[in-house]
Parts: sequence; C-alpha cells; structure tokens
Amino acid sequence: MNRLVVVSQNGSVAYDEKFHHGVNIIRGDNSSGKSTIANFIFHSLGGDFDNWTSEARTCREVFAEVEINEAILTLKRTVSQTPRQSMSIFWGEYESAIKSGFQGWKTFPYAQTANTDSFSTVLFRALEFPDVRTEESKITMNQILRLIYVDQESPIQSLLRSELFDPPITRQVVSELLLGVFDDSLYADRLSLRSATQEYEQKKEQYDGINRVFNAADNETDISKLEKQIEKTRRKVAQEQQEIERIRAKSILTRRKTIAPRIERLQEELSSLKSQVSQSTMQVKEYEVEIVDSVQFIDVLEKRLVSLKESVATRNALGELPLEYCPHCLRPLQESVNDTNCVLCKQPLSRDIEKTRGKRLQQEIAQQVRESKKLLAEKRETLSKLLAERAPLIDRLGALQREIDLEEKEYRSSRDEKLDELLINRGRLESEIAFLERLIRSAEQLEILRRELQELRSKMEELNQRIRMKEERQRSNLRTALERIESITKEILSRDLERQTEFKTANRVEIDFQKDTFSLDGQNNFSASSNTYLKNAVRFAIFFASLELPYFRYPRFIICDNMEDKGMEQIRSQNFQRLIIELSKKYEAEHQIIFTTSMIDPTLENTPYCVGEHYTVTNKSLRSQPKLTS
Repeated sequence: MNRLVVVSQNGSVAYDEKFHHGVNIIRGDNSSGKSTIANFIFHSLGGDFDNWTSEARTCREVFAEVEINEAILTLKRTVSQTPRQSMSIFWGEYESAIKSGFQGWKTFPYAQTANTDSFSTVLFRALEFPDVRTEESKITMNQILRLIYVDQESPIQSLLRSELFDPPITRQVVSELLLGVFDDSLYADRLSLRSATQEYEQKKEQYDGINRVFNAADNETDISKLEKQIEKTRRKVAQEQQEIERIRAKSILTRRKTIAPRIERLQEELSSLKSQVSQSTMQVKEYEVEIVDSVQFIDVLEKRLVSLKESVATRNALGELPLEYCPHCLRPLQESVNDTNCVLCKQPLSRDIEKTRGKRLQQEIAQQVRESKKLLAEKRETLSKLLAERAPLIDRLGALQREIDLEEKEYRSSRDEKLDELLINRGRLESEIAFLERLIRSAEQLEILRRELQELRSKMEELNQRIRMKEERQRSNLRTALERIESITKEILSRDLERQTEFKTANRVEIDFQKDTFSLDGQNNFSASSNTYLKNAVRFAIFFASLELPYFRYPRFIICDNMEDKGMEQIRSQNFQRLIIELSKKYEAEHQIIFTTSMIDPTLENTPYCVGEHYTVTNKSLRSQPKLTS
C-alpha cells in the first residue's frame, strides 16, 4: 500500500495519506475513525465490506495505490452498503490515474463471468497466484484478505476474519495458498487423474460390451484372419462375376423398362447429395484451417507471455544498462542532474513504470489467451458437429453410387434361371463381405480401445506417482511452516508482560485453519485481553514466517486493527507495539505493517512510523475539503 485516498460524496478529499515500507501506525483517540481507515484499506484491496459507519457513508469512493511485485497499480472501489462491489484498475500511479480521466481504467466485476475476468483474477495474476477453486466456489481477494486483516468485529477465538457463509474447505484452501503449500500443478494433476479415471471407466465399459458381443456370437476378433476371409470371399465374387458376364455375352438381354427412369431419379438424388457433401466438406476445411491458425496464435501469445516474464526477470537481474553515448550523434551523454530524469530526453521518469507496464501487458496477454482458448474450444465443438453431420451423407453417397452402378449393369432374362442364381449368390457373397468388414471395424475399435485403456492405465499410474510426490512435498512444507509459526508465536508470547503465566512457559501452539481455531498447549480460554494478545501473536507470526520461508505466497502485508481490543492495558499494548517494530527491523525482505492504536507508545509518537495526524473526536480521520477542480 503506497497511498490511500477517500473521496466524499461532494467530490472533496476526505482522506489522503501515503504509506511506507515497514511499520505504519495510524493513531488517535477512541471513536476518531481509525477503524474506518482500516476498513477502507480492506475494501480498497478487494475485501467485501458494507457495514460502514455514518461518517464513512458520506464518502463516495476510495482509491488505493499499491505495489505488486514491483509494479504500481491504482485501485478504485465505490463505497456502498451493497455488497460485492466491482473494482476499477489503472496500471500506474494515483497521480497519473486521476489525471487520465477514463483513459487507462478498466472495470472488473466482483465475480467472474463467462466473458469477463473478476478483479480477483486480475490481481491474482499480478500477485502470481494460481487460479484456485473449491467445490463450492472460486477463491477471491476477499478470502485472501481474511488472513491479512486483523479486525475488531471478529470473535477473539476466530483465527480468520469472520464471514457469514464460511465453508471449512474455503478456509483450508486459503491457508494452503498463502502458506505456499497449495500446489496448483497438484490440483491440475488431481483433476487430470479424475478425468482419466472417468474416461478409463467409460472406455472399459465400451470394450467389455463389444467383447461380449463377439464372444456371444462366436465371431473372430483377429483382424488378420478376418482380412484373409474377406480376400477369399472377394475371389469368389470375382469368379461369380466372370460367369455372369459370360452368360450375358451369350444371351440376348433386354433392359427393364423401369430402369431408365429409376436411374434418372437416383442420379438426381446423387447430384443433390454431392452438393451437400461438397458444401459440408468446405465448411470442415474452413474450420480446420481456423483451428490451426487459432492454435498457432495461442502458442505465439503464450510464448510472448513467457518472454515478457523472462525480460522482466532479466531486467531485475542485470539492472538498468546505462546509455553513455547518444544513439544519434554518438557523442557522450551528459549525466542528468536528477537521477529520476531520463539521461537522454531529461524528462521525469515514472517510478517502476517498466515493471508496471510489464505487469499490465502480462494481464492483457493472459486475457487474450483465455478468450482465444474459449473461441478455439467453440470452433472444435463446431467442427465435431460438422464431421458428425457429414458422415451419414458420405455413407449415403457411397450407397447411392453403388445402387446406380448396379442398375446400369443389371440385365435380366426371364428364361435364364442360371443367371438369377449367379446374381443371388453374388449378392449373398457381397453381404458376407459387408458383414466381415463390419466385424473388422468392430475388431479395430476393440483394438483401439485396448490400446487407449493401456495408455490410460499408464497415465493414471504416472499421475498417482506425481500426486504422491507432490503431496509429500506439500506435507513437508506445511510442517516447516507451522513449526516456524509456532516458534515465532512463542517468542512473541514470551516477551509479553507478566500477565499470563502460560505465555512464559508455552510449549505447543496449535492452529487449525479448517476449524478456524488456535490454542496454546490445548487452551484458548484465557482472559479476554490475553486471548486477543494470543490471536495477534499467531497472526503476526504467520506474517513474519512469510518473510523467512521463500515458498510462502502471503503478500508480506498485514493490517491490525485490534491492538487494544477487549480491555488491553495501555502498558501491555505499548510493549507489543515496540516488539512488532523490533521484529520488523530484523528482516531485510520488503514488507509492510499497518496497525491502529489509541495507546501509542510515547517514544513512537511523531516518528517516521506514524501516518497522518493524531486523530481526536474533534479532528477525525475523515474530513471535508474544498471540492476538487482537476
């Protein structure tokens, strides 16, 4: 969080403060609006908040300039008592955002639709979070912030910020995601295994059904034997045909009177059918070409996305390569007086503009990939329908052509019984060939299914092995994470004042995200103030552990609005404030802590840790100013 701006209903600025890395203290008397600011921060970052105070309801919208993976974004949300508000995002600093008017802003809904990403999806991409779903719903920024925002309204015994509809699986997935033990590739493997298992069961059922038919009819399933039998039968047909032609050559045959008109009708039907097949084939070819183009386009986009990430990483690794000579005249460039100005054109440089643009381009390309894949799936579905519709037309075309050929060649003598016998026998043999060919197709299908079943078994075994390995790594990371959280919690508890004996002798800290509980040596029924201290110790331990363990996805950002909740003594709260600052100084990793207090330690008052004024009931955090004209 770099800056928070709250705008009132009349357009004046009610709050405008900048925040910094490390500890940020919002201080003031009770009922001076500190919690309101904390709630605005929660809301601006994607939290679902609608229980506004009367002062907050006089405000119209809130802006938050944030830094995500070194890219600068400005977020805007409406202040409303209607939940699930949308979010507008500008890729750049707040000052540029308010000057741009509508240009550069893009609004995203709270929930994702078939055609539009939610703002959580956009922010997840910027945070490099995987797309996470549970059986009930998709994980959102609101769910993530429940482990980042320590508020006053939630029960003391609740580890996460309270929600009305709060399935245990959602809490579990959120914790696994932020603690870095959620592996999106493991989730993908589980989905692939489930899909492969379902496909295997379907194909096994088909295979068993076809096999039962063959066994019941005592039919041959060996394709080579069936092919030999067809070849033998075709030789018999050829012999019969030779005999028919010999007899016809000797006989005076007349064409049936009904042949000519029948052939004419068949040929008309054939012509119409050929036109339909031709048109269908053209459509099939068009979609095949479009699908190839779409696949290549998606491949180019995905490669561009990878290249973009690599270029950002390379720039971070190598730093900026300075220009020493003018690219036009090749003379040495004069050093800029201000490091924030371009060495070439001397214009001011926007901080982290390249990283911000890089993140914005990644977001736009990812959206293009998503939309292109959706269109590709639709094209493939249409192609499948076209192929399914064309297949019976082609079958009918072949049958019609054979019927015409037969009519054109067929002659009959009423007195030649031998010819009739030969024709009947030839028909019987041709039917036998057709039957054998159907057997071959069934046997081929059986063989294809057998190979597919074998491949699916191999795939399932490989997926099961990968899943076991990833689950073991997941369990190992979770053990390490919980051990480190426990260690930091015990350190924070041990440095409390002499108020709770159990804190000094703490042995085991247990956290159950699924049940939304925590305990110390099996207990969580201490005094109200000690329970508050214990809860804050656990929540800050999770935060500090994220600064140590590289696989954590926790954003290295925490908001605490209950330092003095439930009757906390002033001296105890001030001791906790000093302890948090001391722990913060230990870590080199960039991080941000924002906490509110009505009992600020005197040694911290009016220091760089403080943000804004010391608010009072007569000088509250939200105030009216003249209406903006810009």
